[in-house]
Amino acid sequence: MENRERILEKLRKMMCLKESAQSIGNEGEAAAAAAAITRLLITYNLSETDIPTEERIENPIVAEEIPFRPEVSSGEWYSSLISVVCHYNMCRLLIISTRKENGRLSRDKFQIVGRKKNVEVVLFLVSFLSSKFYQIGKREYPAYKEECQLRHGCAPKSLAMYMRSYLCGCVSGLNDKFLSEKRQLQLECDITALAVSSKAEIDEFLKDVKISKSRESKQSVDSISAGRGYKTGRNIEINKGVYAGDIKENKKIGGLNNEYIRF
Repeated sequence: MENRERILEKLRKMMCLKESAQSIGNEGEAAAAAAAITRLLITYNLSETDIPTEERIENPIVAEEIPFRPEVSSGEWYSSLISVVCHYNMCRLLIISTRKENGRLSRDKFQIVGRKKNVEVVLFLVSFLSSKFYQIGKREYPAYKEECQLRHGCAPKSLAMYMRSYLCGCVSGLNDKFLSEKRQLQLECDITALAVSSKAEIDEFLKDVKISKSRESKQSVDSISAGRGYKTGRNIEINKGVYAGDIKENKKIGGLNNEYIRF
């Protein structure tokens, strides 16, 4: 394993590269930097006891909030996407509910908790992937309609219904992609200590927050649409910021109004 000075220097450079790429709108380079940061964070956290105090101060446990509904197509797929990205970047996802005037709780925001640099990677990847999946899905809708009619002999779903199932498939494929990469990483280094350490620190950060579990909900999907989405999620090239197919084809919290739900 590389010494900590080289690891930390690489991490600093990747963070600067990601921020620079984002500032000029270069999604591909920013995504590649984010993927590199995720990998370096594993080495970074495994070397926790050797990291200088100032570095620990610069990378504390933090919490960031994002809107409950995405800028693109809303639905269960979005919360599932955030959950998957959080899980594989050692962060925890909470849902904040606000009590409205009628007394009912309404889900209002997502809260992502983890080390600062991990959270930054999660925020970027969620924004990047949700936008990319939506763009690819809309672009492939004509091909989906043709597949339904010519191969399956059935009427295609509406664009809205197709997108709902397609995006769910994307998240499922992405989860399998991350799981495969995690297993490969486990062959190269022991990340168990890292996961335990991160969980303990997040638990400490949230020790005074009362959290209730969210109710699981199942969403019916169209198998043809979801299957196409699965392939997209499984083959999305985060390192390059492109879809592989493109290459071939061209807790209640103290207080009355807020409730935090663990996802």
